[in-house]
Amino acid sequence: MAKRKPAARSTRITDRVTYRELRNTPGRVWERLAANQPLTLVAEGEAKAVVIPLPDGDAQAALEAYERGRAMMAIARLRRQARASGASQLTVAGVNALIDEVRAARSRQQRRK
Repeated sequence: MAKRKPAARSTRITDRVTYRELRNTPGRVWERLAANQPLTLVAEGEAKAVVIPLPDGDAQAALEAYERGRAMMAIARLRRQARASGASQLTVAGVNALIDEVRAARSRQQRRK
């Protein structure tokens, strides 16, 4: 089976808006959001949040998409760690043997208590 290429990462940098700008000139921030482009909210020189426009006003759907994205990022991180540690090469028999080892160690530990 051919190896898949990793998904290309977006190189798009969002427009930055400071907390002060958001507080002092919110109209300009709304204008920038009206262009359907996300904004990075910056405080003390550090990105704190991403503000995204909701053209259809469906905040719940946007939040669900955000949560799915976070889950996908967590899975990608776990997969990278598994490749780095060699765990991704374990067979089913190897996984089952590892589970048996951990269960036996826990059982021994509980008997000592």
